[in-house]
Amino acid sequence: MRTFLLCVAAAHAWQGPQHRVKPLTLRRAAPVAAPAGSKVQKRLIALLSFNAGVADVVLFKKHGCFATMMTGNLIKGTCALVDAQYADARFFGCMILSYLAGCSGQRILDQRCTPRTKSRFIALATFLLFRASDVFGGASMRRGALWLSAGFGLVNAVSVDVLLTITWMLTIHMQKLTNYATDAVGLSGSDAQTKATFGPVLRRSCVVLGLFALGVGVGHVLCSELLTMKGFATAFGAWYALIVLSHDQGRVGLDSLGKTLLLN
Repeated sequence: MRTFLLCVAAAHAWQGPQHRVKPLTLRRAAPVAAPAGSKVQKRLIALLSFNAGVADVVLFKKHGCFATMMTGNLIKGTCALVDAQYADARFFGCMILSYLAGCSGQRILDQRCTPRTKSRFIALATFLLFRASDVFGGASMRRGALWLSAGFGLVNAVSVDVLLTITWMLTIHMQKLTNYATDAVGLSGSDAQTKATFGPVLRRSCVVLGLFALGVGVGHVLCSELLTMKGFATAFGAWYALIVLSHDQGRVGLDSLGKTLLLN
């Protein structure tokens, strides 16, 4: 018996040190991700989609170019370059570079700052850039557009990096809905028809399409008043800043629903 007890003690000694388990009160709580499709995310997507529709109409009529998306500017700039209209080509090139500078600024803040600090910097920067469009672009419509382009680079980068949803272009949403309709009516085969479901991803696409169109309509109706309104860009920038601050990115978090929308 004594020999047996000595063997057990020796085996226990060879097990090595045991890892201490922290009491529940000392364990670090895991970060809680924002639930997909939360009210904060839905409200932010709705506001950004509506604003993009208004901005596209009003700012295109005011500046003759798009400040929110760069495809049109790239087309115009390339055509101007081919036609040897170098002043126009230079302007559209600067529009694209200004937009990319805004995107780069958001990326720097995203990597170096906390979400709350990032929200405050982006809100302030967006307001100042829109304000600069009124202050420094009064004598030149094109000069004012350059400031706006940088501001929308910031805002759109937040839409993609935080919500993982494109709120200022509609092609991807139309494609998703068309794929669903094609599957639902059986054109893609019985298997695809069985799996076709009008879920949260497609509902989000409908929200983006509907509110963007609503923004276009409102912008068109109010365009004359907005174009003659003194300090319109400043007011619009303040509105964007308020949206960013009131929907703090620390609460919104990365959205898995948007990830599905982009990647599937």
